[in-house]
Amino acid sequence: MSDLNEQVQQFLRLAQENELHNLEQLARLGRCVIVISNLLHELQYERGLSNLVLGSHGLRCRDELNTQWQKVDALYPQFEQALHDIYQNQHALRGHNRLFQRLAYALHSLEQLTELRQQVWQETLSPITALTAYSELVQSLLAVVFESANIASDENITRILVAMFNLMQGKELAGQERAAGAAGFADKQFDPALRERLSLLIDQQERCFHIFSDYADDNALNHWQTMLRADFQLDFERLRRLALTATRQSMAEEYDLAWFQACSQRMNAIKTVEEQLETALLQHIQQRILSARAAATEQDTLINELQRSGFDAIPSFAVVMNHIEDNDTNEERHHASGRSITALVEAQAKRLKTLHDELHEARGELHERKVIERAKRELMSHRQLSEPDAYSLLRKMAMNQNKRLVDVANTVLSMTELL
Repeated sequence: MSDLNEQVQQFLRLAQENELHNLEQLARLGRCVIVISNLLHELQYERGLSNLVLGSHGLRCRDELNTQWQKVDALYPQFEQALHDIYQNQHALRGHNRLFQRLAYALHSLEQLTELRQQVWQETLSPITALTAYSELVQSLLAVVFESANIASDENITRILVAMFNLMQGKELAGQERAAGAAGFADKQFDPALRERLSLLIDQQERCFHIFSDYADDNALNHWQTMLRADFQLDFERLRRLALTATRQSMAEEYDLAWFQACSQRMNAIKTVEEQLETALLQHIQQRILSARAAATEQDTLINELQRSGFDAIPSFAVVMNHIEDNDTNEERHHASGRSITALVEAQAKRLKTLHDELHEARGELHERKVIERAKRELMSHRQLSEPDAYSLLRKMAMNQNKRLVDVANTVLSMTELL
């Protein structure tokens, strides 16, 4: 039995080391998510300024846009360093190919930014085309955050990442609303297609912010409530209603900048909530790392004590695993070390079972989002719809059939596979 007990020790140590390596890599991934968050915020501002330039036919915000390019570029070294840290420790993320694919696509998308900027500066794009191009770039970065939430192995970390992803997704939709509205106000008109796009963006934001509220901690929710009560909200809501209802004749010159300022204040406030989640994420990961290190130390101490007591005295490890008890005091001492090893194995198994159960709910939401995204892509492919139109069709079908959106999405995918 001595050899078997040595193997138990080896595997327990291996499990502990593997958990620690995974947590350390998760910390690196968490830092990458934070860098992406900051990069996205500046890219979203660049997109809004670009639409002011294009919507005003070059009369607005050219100098501000040039300055913003420099701010975005200044964040690249941090992003590259975060990716380098992940790559150098890639062994801890083996089996998560989708994350690496998302990172590769995000880098590829960023390479297209220089050409996009040139087209904006030369005014060879329409505001909607520029909005779409920037939004695709932002989505490629958000996909990295999504995959990070999908691979986290801790319930609390997963909840924070799910809350963060949905808040960032809602903020991205708010950024699209800012850019679309800026183009409309700068051009002093909102055609029916633009107004329909704004309405859809508003609905999608509310869904994301609702999911964020379900998963966020109390601290983040308190900051969220403070943001909802902020003074700028009145101006923002007034201008939003104006964008959805006003005629060309009622558009004033200053509306475009007023709209952009109110939306920017709103997005900056959302960013502060995002930063609360970022702090909570890093703190929780660090606590988990410290706990894992402490557990490894305790495990080594216990194993060393067991080694000194002599594993050869254990008559049958299988007997202890089956919980056969002996009332004799000497027998109890005889099996003490065996039960200690059993306790280690059982504690680890119990903890993994608990993690699995707790992760189920959080990952369920991620799975539903994947199903809905797949259904949207199928509708876009087979019916030649835009992404907003595909989502709008799914939502209308869900309302007409009185079903959940994910159930309708599953039906669409089933019919596609059948056809």
